[in-house]
Amino acid sequence: MFDEHLNSILENIDARHERLPGGWVFNCDNRLVFEALPDDCIDLIITDPPYKDYQSNRPVKHEKVKKILQSDFDLPFFVEQSARVLKPGAHFYCWCDHLTFPTIVGEMQRQKGKWKMENGTKEPCHYLTYKNCLVWVKNNHGSGDLKGNYAPQHEFVIFGCKGERGRRLNGKRPSNIFDARKVSNYRHNHGTTKPVEILQKFIEVSSEEGEVVLDPYAGSMGVGEAAIEIKRYFLLTEIEKEHYNNSIIRSHK
Repeated sequence: MFDEHLNSILENIDARHERLPGGWVFNCDNRLVFEALPDDCIDLIITDPPYKDYQSNRPVKHEKVKKILQSDFDLPFFVEQSARVLKPGAHFYCWCDHLTFPTIVGEMQRQKGKWKMENGTKEPCHYLTYKNCLVWVKNNHGSGDLKGNYAPQHEFVIFGCKGERGRRLNGKRPSNIFDARKVSNYRHNHGTTKPVEILQKFIEVSSEEGEVVLDPYAGSMGVGEAAIEIKRYFLLTEIEKEHYNNSIIRSHK
């Protein structure tokens, strides 16, 4: 849980925020929060970064949700800081697609190799190890090339851990395939909302009650809602005021 030392650090971050019974939500660039956090203080990271520009082009009666911009994603900084703030062995989940999967995993491996070259095997280590690719199979498919390409019906999640060996997964060993219905863009006014049931599964198998899950690209705050349901604490950051304003109620149960 958040100890008093960590609470005092978060209270001194100069950014709009809310401290809720289930955790903290910040409306700012996640650099401010990452740079304030001490080493080895987070039990789990689950996030869906803006790894590409995205706005749904489906013809619908609603106004389009706000566009997601890749320019908000600093991959080397994100990987470096995630590795630093996670506790040894803690798990790391990062949503991506087939195009960005090798780029993100490649950055994890580059930083791991650099750390080992500069520090040998000495602990504590601040690098991420790639473990597996998880797949979300959706009930619908994306658009794109409607005549000359297969219809995409999945998203990937990079699963890794801090250091060489991750903590044990809780419960029965899960499959790396997850079936769940896609969440409408207009349910939470966000274009890439993820199903709470998948987020809860990640949290359940990778943490214990009372531990802290960080989402540095919180978007519609789904990780916050999932954490509350299964008695974990959350630390969320979201740079867009619109998403922060529209979605904070999900983390305010």
